[in-house]
Amino acid sequence: MRNLCLFILSLSCCVSPELWGHTTWSLQGVDYRVDTLSHVKIGPATTQTSLVLTGPVTQKVFYTTTDFTNPDVDLKVIMGKDNLLSNVTVPNMPASHDDDENVYFAGVNADFIGGMGPIGTTVVDGELYKSYKGNDWDAFAVTADRQLLIGTPYVSYRLVSPNAGASRMDAVNNTRGNNELILYTSRKGANTGTSTGGVEVGAVAVDGPLKASGVTQMRVTAAPVEGVGGMAIPDNGFVLSGTGSYANTLKNMKEGEIFEITPTITMNYSAVSGVKEMCGGRPVILQNGEILNTSGVLDHLSSRQPRTAVGFNSDFTKVVMLVVDGRQMGGSAGMTSKDLAALMQCAGCTEAINFDGGGSSTLYVKELGVLNVPSDGGNRAVKNGLFLTVPVQDDNSIAEIRFADYVKKAEKGELYEPVIYGYNSKGLLVDTGVEGFALQCDEALGEVQADGRSVLLNGDGTYALTAVYDGLTASIAVTVGDDAGVESVESDAVKIFPNPVGSGENVSIALDGDALVSVYDSLGRMVLRPALIEKGTAALPVGNLPGGMYFVSVDTGNGHVRNLKLVIK
Repeated sequence: MRNLCLFILSLSCCVSPELWGHTTWSLQGVDYRVDTLSHVKIGPATTQTSLVLTGPVTQKVFYTTTDFTNPDVDLKVIMGKDNLLSNVTVPNMPASHDDDENVYFAGVNADFIGGMGPIGTTVVDGELYKSYKGNDWDAFAVTADRQLLIGTPYVSYRLVSPNAGASRMDAVNNTRGNNELILYTSRKGANTGTSTGGVEVGAVAVDGPLKASGVTQMRVTAAPVEGVGGMAIPDNGFVLSGTGSYANTLKNMKEGEIFEITPTITMNYSAVSGVKEMCGGRPVILQNGEILNTSGVLDHLSSRQPRTAVGFNSDFTKVVMLVVDGRQMGGSAGMTSKDLAALMQCAGCTEAINFDGGGSSTLYVKELGVLNVPSDGGNRAVKNGLFLTVPVQDDNSIAEIRFADYVKKAEKGELYEPVIYGYNSKGLLVDTGVEGFALQCDEALGEVQADGRSVLLNGDGTYALTAVYDGLTASIAVTVGDDAGVESVESDAVKIFPNPVGSGENVSIALDGDALVSVYDSLGRMVLRPALIEKGTAALPVGNLPGGMYFVSVDTGNGHVRNLKLVIK
């Protein structure tokens, strides 16, 4: 436990447990060594992590992790230039989207590209841009009350006209087939693009764009037109286009009448109200914590490819957006859909969906740029993306600082010049090169240089290095020499669960052999005396400890001591 009281200071930035040293993840029974390239806070309750997985092949993985209980962070879909026609790269999407109330601070590419825009059902800020006709395409969705959903959506519609009566409708901004009624909106383009058959009716909005939930009213602007097709869509307006029996329905509509359209969205055959954002993907790869057999769903899912996935955990509190690079000679190989599901499990998800991959796979962070290497050699323009957002603030002064490095390991005699990041009061990364900070450290670690911004590491062991800026402080653990400090994660040899744990609750510890177990608080003080625990699972009585960060020391008696992080909420 040498220097532990100083070492713990650096852990207050909620570093993920896998980040200390390296650990092992198993993807469908195949072990990969996991090394962390970077781990940094990028927004409210959000970190971005870059990993290298080394096993039978190499995989480079980039993902964000968000505590979705934080009210300042939200998930939003962007359609390039706010229409179905445009293709825009992920980093350029926020600028192409008409929203001056939110900062889009991280995002990934979303749905596959089809002939009428994204293939699947798409909802942006409560507006239904497009619906898929069938029930064999999947989606990720967020409701107005922040419910997270992954599954197979289906949208049905009810059209009510004072002159034509009630009717069903087939889809929005999709191809029109025989005996179908399709609604086209101005998001589709200048005209419907339909053939000469059928009947079309133009309309304008009475109460705004087409709502994904609730009733939308529209007013007919001209008498129905038969046998022409390709009707111009009014600005911010609509066209109803029908064939077969639906053509006869439309013929009864009158200029000036106000009609209503009510969509009903079901997800996995259950009605869902208040859908605010939805973007398609295929297939669902992880469900209730189980890896689904998806190899044959699409023709490329059983081969190693670049991938994009989004998922969340069982209590809907954590959201993960993830990209795996691929098609790199001597570099990242890419993954099958089942390996991708296993990877999302390792990232903490129980539910996950596969988005478009290949050259489309992109993970973007506002202040850091595109973090992965898209296989096209550049950023591919795509139809839509899923983004993390935070409300715009007038004041972006620095309210928090952090080291860009999550931890530092160095050889004796190295000169370390850290980079300091700055965050506003919402926790959004706004400065990747804070100037004017000063370093402080124990002389046993090293000597701060005259500039105050670098330190000569001439000590031995693990110590805290602190940066001070305008009354703000941040610390990380710096290890000099061969001492790796606290071990990475609970391995197969030792597991602590649940972790984190609620205040007043005990945890269990599982051991593969007898061990002497003790617990230390964040100042390095012993709070639970050493007790011999035999091989198997036993209770660890921490229920009387207050909330905070603790370390469980596990001494197996063979000269090896594991120090595992425990968080009590």
